[in-house]
Amino acid sequence: MAPTGTLAERALARLARWAAATEADWHAADDDPAVGCYGPGYPHWGTQSNWNCAAALATLAAHAQDDEAAKWRARALATLRFLLQTHVTGGRPGNDGKRWGNNWISMLGIERAMHGLARLADAFDPADRAALRRVLVSEADWLLLHGSRGAHAGVCAGLWASEGRNNPESNVWSGCLLWRVAHLYPDEPHAADWRELGHTYLVNGISTQADARDSTPVAGRAVADRHVGANFFPHYALDHHGYLNVGYMVICMSNAAMLHFDLKRAGLPLPESLYHHQADLWQVLRRMVFGDGRLARIGGDSRVRYAYGQEYLLPTLLFAADRFRDPYALELADRQVAWIEREAAAGDGSFYGSRLAPMRRENPHYYMRLESDRACVLAMLVNDLPLVTTGPDQADPAASATGASFARSAAGGWMEEAHGAVLHRSPGRLSSFAWRAHGLAQALCLPPDDGSLAEWSSNLCPVVRFLGDTALEPGRHRRLLAHHVESFAGGFTACGAVMEGVDVRVDEGGSCTDQAVTQIAFAALPDDRTCLCLQYVRAAPDRVGYLAELKDLHLAVPNDVFNGFRRTVRSAAGETELVSPPRANEALELPGRWINVDDRLGAVALYGGDRFLIERSVARRAGRYASLFVEQVCLHVQSDVQRCRPGQVLVDVGFAVLAGVTAESTARVRGGAVPVAQEGIRAAWVEGADGRPYALAANFGDKTQTVRLAGLSFELAASAAVLKGPLDPAGPG
Repeated sequence: MAPTGTLAERALARLARWAAATEADWHAADDDPAVGCYGPGYPHWGTQSNWNCAAALATLAAHAQDDEAAKWRARALATLRFLLQTHVTGGRPGNDGKRWGNNWISMLGIERAMHGLARLADAFDPADRAALRRVLVSEADWLLLHGSRGAHAGVCAGLWASEGRNNPESNVWSGCLLWRVAHLYPDEPHAADWRELGHTYLVNGISTQADARDSTPVAGRAVADRHVGANFFPHYALDHHGYLNVGYMVICMSNAAMLHFDLKRAGLPLPESLYHHQADLWQVLRRMVFGDGRLARIGGDSRVRYAYGQEYLLPTLLFAADRFRDPYALELADRQVAWIEREAAAGDGSFYGSRLAPMRRENPHYYMRLESDRACVLAMLVNDLPLVTTGPDQADPAASATGASFARSAAGGWMEEAHGAVLHRSPGRLSSFAWRAHGLAQALCLPPDDGSLAEWSSNLCPVVRFLGDTALEPGRHRRLLAHHVESFAGGFTACGAVMEGVDVRVDEGGSCTDQAVTQIAFAALPDDRTCLCLQYVRAAPDRVGYLAELKDLHLAVPNDVFNGFRRTVRSAAGETELVSPPRANEALELPGRWINVDDRLGAVALYGGDRFLIERSVARRAGRYASLFVEQVCLHVQSDVQRCRPGQVLVDVGFAVLAGVTAESTARVRGGAVPVAQEGIRAAWVEGADGRPYALAANFGDKTQTVRLAGLSFELAASAAVLKGPLDPAGPG
């Protein structure tokens, strides 16, 4: 019988459909029908996929009836046996002729599967138990005696990904495995050593520079005594994979969540070190979750939208509800499951079969990984939800705290100056800027309750691509020159510069570098609605460049399964319905200075353009794996190769973006350019939601200047911006 509670029942229903869809991708071994694997079964992601699959099928079997239960239990056992036999300690080669295990990531799949394997324990025969013990002990001993990641041996940590030591997530899952195995097999000779090393890994998971001076005792020793290095910045920004990685902030919490619930279920002791800075990180992370349960990835994403890090938010939310008593966590979990259901309903029972159909055909190795991650976290929900200690108002997620209450609880500002990231969230607007986003430079200005409006890649920042740049690796041909972020009550400013066209090689030709400079000033007004942005791009003064793509303003709006493949756009030209995908690639022209999407998101041109272009694509895009249909709202679009002159101004625009506004409200917004005499100074003003004007001024020159604006006089350094206001209601013109 399924666990009580509609959330668990819904998760089981999705698992049942997914399990049926896996039939085409599950293969029994030729020599033993009691052994088999899901997908290609190659090491790395193939191994992860099969651990996930075994856990999900075991969970489904525990709640199925009769023949169905027997079928999925046998399938889970066969998958587990494939994994145990193809480990480096086993006797069967993997499907590529190799064996897996004894490396920095090999214990991740194990950790993610243990909740489900607990459902199989009664079906294990003595050989299964011995094989599982052999694998777990081998992985723990490898960490103890030979552990390394890349060129670095043992426990290591570092702030910057470029140093090769930023290992928060693997430190957490390594520590979890060591503690787990020590308590599963306390008679093993290395059990005490595993426990002690586990504490060191865990303390150096979510670690900060302040830990080096922290005398707080954790598991009998001061934090400072175990501290190796900082993986997180002081305010919990994470430079994982070389950008502000919200997804891996979640991964670090999710692995702690897994051990927390598994040990709680088994009645085993919980390591004090498991919770090191977890509560601190959650207080930052919860501001980066939309009210519909989608992550607000303010630093972008190098992989698939609505996947991986997003998946593991689900166990993190259960953890937050149980450990930190977050009154809104179960509601967010309920909403995340709702959009998982919506996507799955559009396909064949698989989770991603419709949206990621090309990946399913071309890269089943990675596709099965994504499918199995979603199955695994739904199984975690089924297994762990009954363990969540809740108050009366949390017992039913649908009857828990309202979305408006969560919006108020998540309101406030956050900034990591050294990483160039800043965020302000209020009930009506989620706004952010990240200079070290994936690909460099990304802004958001969105209603905080609707993640379907969010796409990350270069959002609200110019797209400048020169001949020879294939755009497959965003940021590869860009270099951050300068950045500054500043937070204030109700908002923030960000200003900086990026070099474009760096080290670009032309096929069958030569190379060119440093071909243009993009400068951006961005401000979130303290009005719970408006952001102002100034964009300026100028070609290098001493060379001729060939532009392959140029877009300004660049408001990216997804138009996919999560919003029903339909957006309604209103402008001065009237109403236009955008059905996705379009019949052909096009740049739809809408005359006028304002535009609004779905009565939720508006943009107003302040200078540099008098009509909008909606650049549309018949193919999905959004990142390397092209995982969403996206409409791109611009003022200018160039998509063919064109020559640009030395020193040519390529982009010079100013605009406002408005969160949570109707078309009628957008049309009424007043604003425009502010005339400034000095060379390199740009300024624009807009009327805020409070009816008062605000002005943003930026110095895009190369020296400090005295700026005179709206009767004010102030010094403004190069690559700096300032927001002034509210000003006199007459306006700053």
